[in-house]
Amino acid sequence: MAMRQRLTLGPAAKLYQEDARACSSVPDEWADLVITSPPYANNYDYADATRLEMTFMGEIRGWGDLQNAVRRYLVRSCTQHVADLNGQTHAILDDPILEPIRREMTPVCKKLESEREHHGGKKPYHTMIAAYFDDMARVWMALRRVTAKGALVCFIVGDSAPYGIYVPVDTWLGKLALAAGFKSYHFQKTRDRNVKWKNRKHRVPLHEGRLWVDG
Repeated sequence: MAMRQRLTLGPAAKLYQEDARACSSVPDEWADLVITSPPYANNYDYADATRLEMTFMGEIRGWGDLQNAVRRYLVRSCTQHVADLNGQTHAILDDPILEPIRREMTPVCKKLESEREHHGGKKPYHTMIAAYFDDMARVWMALRRVTAKGALVCFIVGDSAPYGIYVPVDTWLGKLALAAGFKSYHFQKTRDRNVKWKNRKHRVPLHEGRLWVDG
């Protein structure tokens, strides 16, 4: 009985199923600490990871239903998520919210757009990268609103190199955090990636770690 009582002490958790780009149900300056791991910009379809369970529960009939049921709500970190944005990459890059990293990101997106012509799949990585950081910029804006002065934010992140073209994810996220109103950031590497085995796609060294942002 004593153990059960100890386990039930403390505030109850509250779960909100809503968009991290808005955090609509979270009051202003509510959080002192935020720890999360946002989607990596590495073309992993997080919607497809839910397909088995959702099909079993009767929420979808098949893979094609994931677009409306799941993908349209996600941070756009996969080419499947930007299938309806053909030709809109430059419009996304012109979004004022991306101004802090536009000068660095535009040539990377142009390289990705050019490189896709040399690959059979012609994946729109250039659009995915632009949309990903556009979404994450909005996440930072929302986090600035809901975090108190002096709050600490920790993102578990990894960099990316679609088609072998390097994308400094942690640096760009840090700059977007500063633009949103946070004071400083630093990256703490926990491990190297893509160094043990020959990657069939590219050999660009990558890393993973914790992006610490002070508010």
